[in-house]
Amino acid sequence: MLDAATVERETREYVLIPWSTQSQVRHIPVTHAQGCWFYDANGKAYLDFSAQLINVNIGYQHPKVVAAIKEQAERLCYIGPTFDHETRSTLARMIAEVAPPGLKKTMFTTGGTEANENAIKVARLYTGRQKIISRYRSYHGGTYGSMSVGGDSRRWPWEPGIPGVVRVFDPYRYRC
Repeated sequence: MLDAATVERETREYVLIPWSTQSQVRHIPVTHAQGCWFYDANGKAYLDFSAQLINVNIGYQHPKVVAAIKEQAERLCYIGPTFDHETRSTLARMIAEVAPPGLKKTMFTTGGTEANENAIKVARLYTGRQKIISRYRSYHGGTYGSMSVGGDSRRWPWEPGIPGVVRVFDPYRYRC
């Protein structure tokens, strides 16, 4: 296992940190996590209020999640989206059972930004319209299309982005 200094040095040398000015990244070599805490190489605990971008919102290392990952990996680590598999079809059926009537198809993606990119494509294809309304001060992901519809100021170096995006201010609920 690498020591913390080596992990930090190799990260600085070989890893591009998204949405960040590389020279200003504050590196924290994380060694492990449990529940809502993660720990650095010195044993310092950090309370994770963002659940790692909302990816571990039931906590780190939840025993049921770890067991399910192990079980699935032992059966099949990956199969492309054009092939059928019991786990995927079962989950899609379960989602359809709780979705509003008429919504029974699920498109599985690897993350939120990919989901947003596909939502843009489907919305434009289905409606035939090109305009997308988005809020200032919103975040939809780090890919080109998702950045384009987001209101995050970090998108500015990549402007103008995809065409047809109209941004609106957040509602002023006091006046509603």
